[in-house]
This record gives sequence, structure tokens and C-alpha cells, in this order.
Amino acid sequence: MLLIRVRERDPEQTLRDIFANWLKQGKIAALLLPAVSRTGVTAPALISDPGKMDRASPLLPVMAVNAAKAIAEIAATGSPDVKLGVVLRPCEMRAVVELSKLQQVARENLILIGVDCPGTYKPERVESEVRDFNEFVRSFLTDQNRFLDDKKFRTACQMCEFPVPLVYDLTIGYLGLDPLEHLLITSASETANLLLDGLEASLLSFQPKQRLEYLSRLTQTRRQNAETKIAELDRVALGPENLVRYFANCLNCHNCMKVCPVCYCRQCFFDSEVFEKELDDYVRNSRRKGLARMPAGTMLYHLTRMNHMMTSCVQCGICEESCPVGIGLSVLYKKVSRNAQAEFDYVSGRSLTEPLPLATFREDEFKKIGEE
Repeated sequence: MLLIRVRERDPEQTLRDIFANWLKQGKIAALLLPAVSRTGVTAPALISDPGKMDRASPLLPVMAVNAAKAIAEIAATGSPDVKLGVVLRPCEMRAVVELSKLQQVARENLILIGVDCPGTYKPERVESEVRDFNEFVRSFLTDQNRFLDDKKFRTACQMCEFPVPLVYDLTIGYLGLDPLEHLLITSASETANLLLDGLEASLLSFQPKQRLEYLSRLTQTRRQNAETKIAELDRVALGPENLVRYFANCLNCHNCMKVCPVCYCRQCFFDSEVFEKELDDYVRNSRRKGLARMPAGTMLYHLTRMNHMMTSCVQCGICEESCPVGIGLSVLYKKVSRNAQAEFDYVSGRSLTEPLPLATFREDEFKKIGEE
């Protein structure tokens, strides 16, 4: 572990300088990381020109998309000569791990750079209010007590128990520290060691005690938040009739599937010809029931999607952000994915080598259910 001194009490500029040097030295071909346009729009950007690094905002607490979705697009196939650095929040990193095991990304071309993340805001909340993003981020990083109970965080973030990356080549930490003074850098691969070669830093043999204590408090608070929100969900959505009511306003737009970082099928079954029905089909269905809800098949869609990808769900909550009618998908998917993964003693994105539950057969699985 390395402790680097922040220059002029500006952690973002300190990281920009480091990243720009990596590009200048040819250590990486490009970096995918959060950025802010000159018009104040926040989005991931792929930067290859060191001179454009001034638009980067690696610690920006705003999440419009899960960057793993972009990685699945740009790194679907490998290249022998390209090393792409990807600066990711913990949920994004976990999604990349799942995609790697699903053979959807070229892991050998990626340098995984994780950053601490106590939570993120919706872009519209920040973009409409903030004029100086650098000052906004600096103020955000130093007010760490509010992370424990910030109701403005996205719903998924308020329940997230993974504020630090689980898998990485290199991580950048600030939680529990004074980020205007120091950042904690941890390397876990030879590739990362090459990036850090020549970097001025102090060597640490263990994580600072105040950081470990803060992370423990934050994680415990998030678990309690999750239990509270899941209990509230159960009161309104438990049972077939309540669940139907919960999804009643679904438009069948499939936005939640399209933005999901681990929904990896090239074509969704629900977008296939199977669901291309003619007038006679709709009328026949209506006559059979006397009344047929439109759009059709919304419950089947959601239940099938949950069944398909809950063991790989990273609970990033981007599905909820994309829903035009505001269905509370974050809490629902938190509950279902957590329960599904517990059945297999699995945590999505925990390990690059841990086999996927749905690709693994164990003779001792679900014996109790089989016997009953």
C-alpha cells in the first residue's frame, strides 16, 4: 500500500496528473473514467489525449450509467497491443468481473482501477445545481459524516454494503482519511506495479485504523438501511396480487434490461420474434379472459429477467434510474438478488475465479427442496 500526498489540497487534480503521465509515458492507451463536459454534463469518457484529462473527474459522486455497460461494448473483443485503464466504482467493478466470467469482456486488455464510493447522486440533481464541479467534489469528499445518512443518494447507494472494490489491479482510497491531504493506493498485480513505478509515495504495511473503523460503520449503516427498505417493500409487494400492483405502471419499454450491466444476451428473448404477435393473437387472448391488460406480458418479463440474472446482479440500481414511471426496482432487486446469491453462497463480483452458480452443478444443492 502507498500513501500519496495530495497536491495543493486537490485530490482530483492530483489523480488527473497521474493519469495524464500514464498516457504520456505510453503505459496505457486510454482511460475510461467519469468526466464533465464544458456544458456541465456528466458521463463516462474514454480519454487518450493527456491534454483532455482536465475534463476527467475520477471521484465524481454522480452516476448516470454503469460504466461496465460501456466496457462490454468497447472491450468485447481483445487486442494484443492495447491496455485500457478503467476507473470504476465498486458496483461497476463487480459488474466487469461478472462480465469477464460470462466471457463478455477481454479481461486481458483491461487494467482495473477501483475507487472508493460512499454513494452517488442522480445526474439531474447535480447538473442543475453545480457550477464548479471541482469544488463540488472537494467539498463532497471532506464531509464524510453525511455519507452515513445522505437521503439524496440514489436508492441503491443507500443500501450498498460495498464502498470499496472487491477485485482490482489498483485501488484509490479516501474513505476514513483526509482526502485533501492523502490518498491510499493499493496494488494487486504486476501490471499495477508498473503503473506505480516512480510515483512519489510513502509505503504502508497496513490500512490506517481510522479507515477500517469508518468502513465498518458505513457498511453496518448500509446493511441496516437495506433491512429497513426491504421490510417496507414486503409490506406493499409481498404476495402475487401485491406484486402485480407493484409493476402495474410498467410500460414494457425494457429500459431496465437495456441499461443493466450484466444483462448480456445479444438479443433479449422478449425482443425476439416470439413476442411479435398479430391482431388475431391479441383478440384471441382478450376473448379467453374477457379482458387483457395492455401492454401485455409485463409481469412475465420482469419475473423472467429476475430469474435470469439475479445471481450476477450487482445491485447498482441503474435499472430504477432508467424506469420512466419510477418503479422501485433497486429495493426489489436488492432483496431478490441477495436471497438468490445466498442460496449459492455466492457474491456477484467477489472473485474472478469463483464459478458462476448457474454454470456449476453441485450434488448437495437444494436437497431439502427435492426431498419435500
